[in-house]
Amino acid sequence: MPHQFKRVVVLLNQKEQMDKILKKGLSFSQQHNTSLEVLYVHEESLFDIPDYFLSDDKIENDKVNTQKIKEEIQKRLKELDNTKEHNVLAYIDDTVDRVLTYTKDDNHILIISNYHKDITPKLIMKSSCAYWIDKGYKEDYKNIVLPIELKDESKKSIAIAKHIFPKSKLNLVYDYRFLLDTLEVQEDYLAIVPTGIDYESYEEIKKTNKKNFEELLKEFNIDGYFMEGEGLLHEDLIQYIEQNNFDLTIFYHNINEIFFSPIISVKLLEALETDFFIHTIH
Repeated sequence: MPHQFKRVVVLLNQKEQMDKILKKGLSFSQQHNTSLEVLYVHEESLFDIPDYFLSDDKIENDKVNTQKIKEEIQKRLKELDNTKEHNVLAYIDDTVDRVLTYTKDDNHILIISNYHKDITPKLIMKSSCAYWIDKGYKEDYKNIVLPIELKDESKKSIAIAKHIFPKSKLNLVYDYRFLLDTLEVQEDYLAIVPTGIDYESYEEIKKTNKKNFEELLKEFNIDGYFMEGEGLLHEDLIQYIEQNNFDLTIFYHNINEIFFSPIISVKLLEALETDFFIHTIH
């Protein structure tokens, strides 16, 4: 199936696991026929710079040499794949602004990067790009999880997940409270509860949604869990994912749906130890 990604941007901030991220970006671009670009942004206040990225007059001014950074990355790319030349850019500081400028007005970009507790949440909140976030724990994904709602966007997300990760076991999780958007809810959207509706109607809606969820599982021939949590929405989901030892969490942004807003993605990203694949639906 065709998917929305036409460009893959490998975002680097530090030397740790650089080869792993470059390899992941190359593999994806080759498998899915996209371009590959590398954006290296050295944050001076956050990371130490390797000696081979420093200028020759290091003793005098300790300056980062962006040309050396580009040359080193190009060298590593050629070691991994010598069939193509790939665009490499290197900057000093302002990772979020660099990414926003570099990806402006393009909804067909997948950014692959390591997780960083200061940088990654800001990117997720401000950028509409898709992100594949590596937390450094898994090389291959055997068991992946996709939280959904019962709308067309979820079917598109399922199709994307099955296309990009065809060898992984995909599991859906649906919290019944996700779809109480027609009901009156508390201002604290993280604790959605059915108010202004009688118990009998609530149970009837739940029964219908459970049936629709089961039909969705049959349609795609995958497993899933109908969640009826009692805590905050994101906390129930975090607990479920942790208890089932998933390797990858797939999440999609939908600004029109409370639970699928970027702020919830960030809460999951900060709490869970899985890798993340976060995308939008077009």
